[in-house]
Amino acid sequence: MMAQSRRRLFGANELLDALSDLFDRYVFVDVESNDRLVVHRVGSVIASRKSKYQQIDIFRTPQFGLMLTLDGIVQLGQSDEHIYHEVLIHPACLMLPRVRSALVLGGGDGCACRELLKYHELDAVDMVEIDAAVIEMCRAHLHEINCGSLDNPLVNIVLTDAERYLRDQPEKHYDLIVADLTDPYDSSGNRADLSRHLFSQSFYRLLKDHLSPGGILVSQTGGVTFNPRVDLYHAAIVQDLTRCFHEVATAYVYVHSFDQLWSVALASDHTYAFARFNPDPALKRKQVSDLKYYDAISHSAAFCPPRHLRDCNARQSAT
Repeated sequence: MMAQSRRRLFGANELLDALSDLFDRYVFVDVESNDRLVVHRVGSVIASRKSKYQQIDIFRTPQFGLMLTLDGIVQLGQSDEHIYHEVLIHPACLMLPRVRSALVLGGGDGCACRELLKYHELDAVDMVEIDAAVIEMCRAHLHEINCGSLDNPLVNIVLTDAERYLRDQPEKHYDLIVADLTDPYDSSGNRADLSRHLFSQSFYRLLKDHLSPGGILVSQTGGVTFNPRVDLYHAAIVQDLTRCFHEVATAYVYVHSFDQLWSVALASDHTYAFARFNPDPALKRKQVSDLKYYDAISHSAAFCPPRHLRDCNARQSAT
């Protein structure tokens, strides 16, 4: 019914009837805001669990393959998660002369660790995840995506709050820190209790204290909807980073399963000229060859934001 009525304006009750005709048993409704929702057909539910912290669901969809959601928000889709995770990990790893030690905050799906483990120079990865249930479910059901990274002997998993871990480990320093955390806000601008304290100037200064000389912080900085009212929340995160680090640059990539332009910020007190970096020689030198998305052309595209975002970030920086 829906396929024959793609351009039709539905009343609410008509829409429910149309959806019942289109879908079989399960659907996942991604409620992006009070004004927009995205409906996914679900082929099968793999696992579902309410933990101490959040609702965790893993299911398989015809379009994206396996999907992981936390509290109803998509964390990854199997078909395109590599876009986000490669941009999250590889620019920083390739700019650094050598990555011996890395810290991943969040990242319980194991995909950030999977990408880090492609570097033979790496001695160890500490991964700090607050929710043991996320680790258990992703270890059991997302092995074909994370390639068993959660069981790799180089990965040390610590189950605690990220801020508490850093304050309890003042002597720990890392070449690379990756903040692969859940969003601090939704697309309506509502703050998220689980991670809101981890997106602040005080926390960024704490991270800075745990970087080795020349180290790089990489943080996911949320989605972009091209709604100026909503994108101010993304710009505010970038602004906080610029107030704490000498150099900050933001990469933007479209992730279809998120249905948004997604952003990743790199920050350091060392000058790296993030946007002008050419990763291809370093990829060859460090013998990283099995990437699906990231190379010199993708890097250039990611670090050239559209005018709307340049203007939005500039306005925030001026406040």
